[in-house]
Amino acid sequence: MAVGLQSSGKTTFAAALWYLLDSGEIPTSLRKGKHTGDHSYLEMLAKRWEEGWQVPRTKTLQQEIITMNLKDPATSTDVALQFVDLSGETFERAFATRILGRNAAAAFEGARNLMLFVSANDVRDDLTMIDVAMQLQDNTNEELVSDDRSEEAKFDPAKAPRQVQVVDFLESIRQPPMSVSLDRLVVIISAWDKRPDHNEPDRWLIERMPLLDQYLRNSGLMVRIYGVSAQGGDLPDLENPPAKDDVAGHLDQKSLLSLAKASKRIQVVGYGAAEHDLTHPVRWLGGLEGE
Repeated sequence: MAVGLQSSGKTTFAAALWYLLDSGEIPTSLRKGKHTGDHSYLEMLAKRWEEGWQVPRTKTLQQEIITMNLKDPATSTDVALQFVDLSGETFERAFATRILGRNAAAAFEGARNLMLFVSANDVRDDLTMIDVAMQLQDNTNEELVSDDRSEEAKFDPAKAPRQVQVVDFLESIRQPPMSVSLDRLVVIISAWDKRPDHNEPDRWLIERMPLLDQYLRNSGLMVRIYGVSAQGGDLPDLENPPAKDDVAGHLDQKSLLSLAKASKRIQVVGYGAAEHDLTHPVRWLGGLEGE
């Protein structure tokens, strides 16, 4: 199951993965299996992705259950991947209200392995005690004892740091009343093209989300961390396209569309994965590799 806060890259990953499997342009760890039923939602997402437009994110009240049937060529094992795409706002509201809707909660029934999305494109939204202490050193004593009695802002749970919300969510679903029993967890750091100078997903998590990193290290779960750029750059919105004279708005789109194979827009980093293979983390998550 794939989860993450809003704008964390879940829907773009689904679109790119479906295109990758459907096109067969490049070798992957898993291949497309037999499919029946209505896949119009997936096909719409993949078409937007292929044409170089932003993939529309899931609306607040929308829940799309996507099933991708995959085959492992190494063992001839069939794997059914259910990608339940719930809006990020669903989880942010649950953090603020301590209530998760029945439909969202039901999606976790039987889930044993989780694909968690966070974005390398998010600005850092948390301060540690060390950060605060360093800021206070820049203030004079007069400023510290000033008689400024401005009204204190009310606490807004929705504005809590994103890693705090993510850790709270993971811990909450593993406790009653949901009591989800997880075995494996893959962290997908999306927008990896926006990463810092180094190319190490593990290091990024330690630097940017130390609370989440510490939680996962002590969670008892088998964990892998991948860096993924499923989109390849900053793309325009089909509903609100940039003006024709807006060179910057079309720059990445033009560059990506110039590639002979759209699948080569994808970047995957971690655990020996091939450069464009989005199925590599899925294969491990499905238990087709060792610990």
